Amino acid sequence: MLHLFAKFNVFCARVLGPLINLTARIYVGWLFFRSGLVKIGDFESTVEFFADDWAIPYLAPMPAAVMATAGELILPVMLVLGLATRVSALGLLIMTAVIQFVVMPDHLHYWWMLVLGFLLSEGGSRWSMDNLLFRKANATRPSYAA
Repeated sequence: MLHLFAKFNVFCARVLGPLINLTARIYVGWLFFRSGLVKIGDFESTVEFFADDWAIPYLAPMPAAVMATAGELILPVMLVLGLATRVSALGLLIMTAVIQFVVMPDHLHYWWMLVLGFLLSEGGSRWSMDNLLFRKANATRPSYAA
């Protein structure tokens, strides 16, 4: 029975965990990337929205629109690839918190923040560019073990 439990734990750690992590990265990444495409598709309207409907305190509409659009186009791609996963998750988490608490409250944002918090704490898992890059970096580092 313990052997079966050990195999289940290995399966969860090696397959199920990375699959859930990748699914979370794709889900949240697609949400934000799609929003960025809408913003860049009609950038004049985006700037107008940041001037009127989505005004952010202490930030002019043009820089706010540029930062939001760039963040929604760059960070999701990094997140889906698992490249600097924690950095991109943190950026999107901050963006979501600003949206929720300053611009447009919606209960759905709490779910996004929960998923982004999970990605922030876990990183990109085994199926990410981070893992590939760090594994190669650690393989080339000299070992000082005796």
